[in-house]
Amino acid sequence: MLSIGGTPYGKIDRDGYSLIRNHGMICNNRTAALVSMNGTIDWACLPHFNSDPVFSSILDSRKGGHFQVTPMATDHLKVIQYYHDHTNILITEFYDDLVLALRVTDFLPTSEYSTINFPEIHRYLETPNRDIDVKVTVEPVFDYGRTEPAISKMKEGFVFRAKSHSLGVSSDLPLKIRGRSLAGGIRMKKGEDARVVVLHGVRDVQRVSDYQTLERMEETSKYWKDWVSQGRYPALYNRETVRSALVLKGLFYEPTGLMVAAPTSSLPECIGGERNWDYRFTWIRDTAYVVESLAILGYKREAIKFLYDIMETVKKQRKLKTIYQINEHGSLEEETIDYSGYMDSQPVRMGNQAATQLQIDEYGSIINAIYFVANAGGTVNSFLWDFVRETLAHLSRIWQKEDSSIWEFRTAPRHYTFSKAVAWVAFRRAIEMGRKIGFTAPYSQWQKNADLIRESILANAVDRKTNSFVQYYGSQNTDGALLRIPHFGILSPNDEIIQSTVKRIEDELMTKDFLFRRYTNDDGLKCPDNAFLLLSYWYVEDLVLMREYEKAREVFDHLQKFSNHLYLMSEEVDLESLEPIGNFPQAMSHLGLIRAAKRLNDVFKGKSQIYRKEGIQDQ
Repeated sequence: MLSIGGTPYGKIDRDGYSLIRNHGMICNNRTAALVSMNGTIDWACLPHFNSDPVFSSILDSRKGGHFQVTPMATDHLKVIQYYHDHTNILITEFYDDLVLALRVTDFLPTSEYSTINFPEIHRYLETPNRDIDVKVTVEPVFDYGRTEPAISKMKEGFVFRAKSHSLGVSSDLPLKIRGRSLAGGIRMKKGEDARVVVLHGVRDVQRVSDYQTLERMEETSKYWKDWVSQGRYPALYNRETVRSALVLKGLFYEPTGLMVAAPTSSLPECIGGERNWDYRFTWIRDTAYVVESLAILGYKREAIKFLYDIMETVKKQRKLKTIYQINEHGSLEEETIDYSGYMDSQPVRMGNQAATQLQIDEYGSIINAIYFVANAGGTVNSFLWDFVRETLAHLSRIWQKEDSSIWEFRTAPRHYTFSKAVAWVAFRRAIEMGRKIGFTAPYSQWQKNADLIRESILANAVDRKTNSFVQYYGSQNTDGALLRIPHFGILSPNDEIIQSTVKRIEDELMTKDFLFRRYTNDDGLKCPDNAFLLLSYWYVEDLVLMREYEKAREVFDHLQKFSNHLYLMSEEVDLESLEPIGNFPQAMSHLGLIRAAKRLNDVFKGKSQIYRKEGIQDQ
């Protein structure tokens, strides 16, 4: 358990919303839910990540629906929230005058049998030290509140129904129908325990004991702990890395093997503004980072499986796209929901318009992923090699086009430097990989393309006044994405252009907290951009490459203040309040931490050592 004094109950919410940082995530490789420290589940999509949310009060405190378990009297409460070690089972404890009054354990059941689906949320209540009055409210929404459900009292519980939707509630607590919700104020005696189980897609409910909460909890705990035990984690920043790995694993959708970028939609990148996007999809560029991070932690088989799963999806759709649905149930089509938004941040969007953009770096990213699989000792067969050849044939035709960049600008396309650089990486890595494996390919043509791209970048993407790379050809602006270029090999990390580029990004985009804006130019949106956490971890890696080891560690340590009490990270940080904002928890932030932690561990602990959670052992 975290050895902290706890958070005062009254400081968990602001303006009727639990702050993003005051949440934990529970997940089961099918979906996820956010649990506030005040005991409220204010985001949950059932049965899948990309299903309509049944609880979404984080996006509209009045209409969004919620599932709360909390003490009735909250004036003097302090709250501690933590995970059961090496699991995604979340525990929220409410203390009254330093005495533990109520413990709530939340989880989504899972097991080693991936074909078994439990579209259930289990909440287990304990009152170890005193009698306490507990408030329980279950108020789901269907179709974003556009359809009001009917509530049926069953023999052993309740069922909410609306059109093709249904949600069952079973509990050993006395709940009653109150308007459009179930509610109860219950006196629990010292030493008692109780369960509330919410089940999706049921016609009836059984007595709560039939859902075997404690058995499912034990099974779920074993699943997560067994998975962690298979990895190799650095001793330096071990706890942060393990939690980041558990986040990534939890964001995979088991039936297809694809991963959502975050389990949420429309949590704002700017409070009160329009930078609100749906992240419950797979981004093709993230693939390389996912594969590399899993391989770094010793999950070679999972890295390979993820790559082959996404290749299968690409083959089926006969086109490499920026974004993919994780299954056939959702939709990429963007629509606006009549919700007020988190702290009045509108519009609330479901679906993602960026799926229609040309983003050239996605082609290089997928080649990079295959390259890392090969380097990790994974099998690159003729199926994957044919895909490499087809992708590079297409890339050779489009690399000279303008695109929307890694940042998915909704302004006019440009010749973005980062996009060109990743295209160069694709040809160079394919040449190295193919020759090492022994495959045939038009290597001379690939090298010619690589040379042309490099010449184009050096001729058009360097500002002669500052001797640094710029955001796009002809631009005077820098770009945070250029922090990746030192790792590509276009120029040596010690080259003056590389050094000047990093220095310029420090001067123009970095704030006092080692946080970085992505850019300063107009991107077509009114609300100002905030700090993108991934860039800070890229910066740590750059410092390691430049042999500024102590500064790299200083920056990494400082960045930990922007994760929450559970070591979870959002996508961005508000530059004024320093509050985490954006979709949460965000995969790319956690991928960035894993890569940076690995580089620092190699520097400070020696590359010959691999560390498991049980201790240190030689590789």
